Amino acid sequence: MATTIFPMAVSSASSINANSLTAATANTLYESIYTISPGIYTITCVNTTVATVYFYSNTTNLITTATTVNGTVTINLASAADRVRLWTDVGSNVVVTLTQTANSLSNTWSGILDTITASGTYTGTSTSGYAYAVLVGAGGGGGGSSANYGNPAGGGGGAGGVAEKIVQLTGSMPVVIGAAGLASSIGGNGTAGGQSTFAGMTCGGGGPGLGNSSAAGGTGGTATGGEFNSTGTAGGGGTGSSGKSGGSPSNIWKFISSVIGLGGAGGPLNASGGSAQGTNGSPGTGYGSGGGGGGTTNTTGGAGRPGVLYILRF
Repeated sequence: MATTIFPMAVSSASSINANSLTAATANTLYESIYTISPGIYTITCVNTTVATVYFYSNTTNLITTATTVNGTVTINLASAADRVRLWTDVGSNVVVTLTQTANSLSNTWSGILDTITASGTYTGTSTSGYAYAVLVGAGGGGGGSSANYGNPAGGGGGAGGVAEKIVQLTGSMPVVIGAAGLASSIGGNGTAGGQSTFAGMTCGGGGPGLGNSSAAGGTGGTATGGEFNSTGTAGGGGTGSSGKSGGSPSNIWKFISSVIGLGGAGGPLNASGGSAQGTNGSPGTGYGSGGGGGGTTNTTGGAGRPGVLYILRF
């Protein structure tokens, strides 16, 4: 591969933020020396040609490489470059254009996520002295079913409430994590989930799913004291033949939502129509979720799940 060096800045294209270099011959390496600021760049050329572009901060320090696909590619140049080298695979006098489409913002911090599952004292610190806290109440247990009460399926337990806000880390902060609601006995009611507290936030536990003649779902726990406060989803209820699902908590930060729980599934209708043992409700999956209600007949509900505190330190 031949090499051609252009020591002067490349010619300006149609935009003040664009520069272009012409590759006169395919499979020849071209270099242009000019200052390229950090930012988001789109590289374009005729779509029948593949252009490969190298960004350097000096003769030997390669920052990044980009290769066009169907005539274009977009890259994030994280640090300043003082030259580009490029070559094309086919064609002659192919114009390769670099256009800055946005400034690249530097990342000033990356968070460290702590997961607190037991009551006690939180002593974490951070560079800024602050953190984003997500507090979750415990889920309620699911209700069961009994042949003595006409075989209604059990109601699901409610989910715990969720509160979120930025908190100042003092190095010694009390935290209470709500205990999980218990599963019911055969035909009985579950118990409510416990309350969680931290940094002025209070998240109630989900209500119990009921059994026997009621089969009502548990209420969702409420939350106070956060910048964002969410009531947990109520457990399913009613007098249907299949057990009802427990409720699920939710929050606005999706990277944390994946580890906050889903309500337990309700037990299905007994295949024999209620004359034999039915299927118990399943426990909640993940923190703060309600247990599922048992299906007809003579079943127990699933247990709820305990609360949790997430601390994203930054």
